Amino acid sequence: MTDSILELDALRRVFPGFELGPVSLRLRPGQVYGLLGPNGAGKTTLLNLITLQLKATGGALRHQGEPIRWGDNRWKARLSYIRETPSFYDELTVAQTLALASRLYDRWDPLLADTLVGTLRLRPHQPVGQLSKGTKLKLGIVAALAHRADLLILDEPTAGLDPTARADLQRTLRDLIQDHPALCVLLSSHIFEDLEEAATDVLILRRGHLVLHATVDALRDSTLYRTEAAGTLGASPDLVLRWRRQETEWLLVHCGSPLDADLRGRPGLTQEHPASLIAAVYHGTEHADVD
Repeated sequence: MTDSILELDALRRVFPGFELGPVSLRLRPGQVYGLLGPNGAGKTTLLNLITLQLKATGGALRHQGEPIRWGDNRWKARLSYIRETPSFYDELTVAQTLALASRLYDRWDPLLADTLVGTLRLRPHQPVGQLSKGTKLKLGIVAALAHRADLLILDEPTAGLDPTARADLQRTLRDLIQDHPALCVLLSSHIFEDLEEAATDVLILRRGHLVLHATVDALRDSTLYRTEAAGTLGASPDLVLRWRRQETEWLLVHCGSPLDADLRGRPGLTQEHPASLIAAVYHGTEHADVD
């Protein structure tokens, strides 16, 4: 028995001029994984591989330890993929949309759907065409939870939302994980604040490679150092991430660790205090050599 919802084992996809992977990763229940990466890094390719909209060149996918085959309808029924602009029939009401969804999934829970409609303040008789983008996302979340999805994928869910709607969606995601600990959420976003508020883990893709997987708590509890000297630091369990840009080296280390104490006393090292460590790591590792 495994404690992971989804396991990516050396997953690869090769295109002319671009290769994703190999990516190895375990997505666990009760976690919100924030996926970051510049355009062309492979985020959409990764999501399409996970949702079986694209066939892998190599590697494997496993759901709770069991292999996922190409075209596996059982796996497709256990996930929900909500793109930046959710697709619903505008002429249907909220209630009619959920009734349609209930006929598509064997595991549909009508009582949970009704409860979530009330919790998320949806109006059952309102036409979908009248809903804002943020409210359409909530409707998609209701459908995902009511059919007991194991994995909820949200692709740029807050793009175009105003600050109030963004904060509301962030709060909704936090509450979802608290109320539904068996659920796993994979959130792709370019907005660092969303990840800092909603995510438990951060994943960064660069040029088809996963260069960082760290918990948000670990990043918050880290210290960032900068030095112009060539790095001589060896491997250390206290080193979260290390990258170089030209002649500058950056070290992200666990705050209060023996390595942190050692670096504080070294000449030539400058401690940085960025407003957002997620943003600092993301921008810092752009076009850099990452260890």
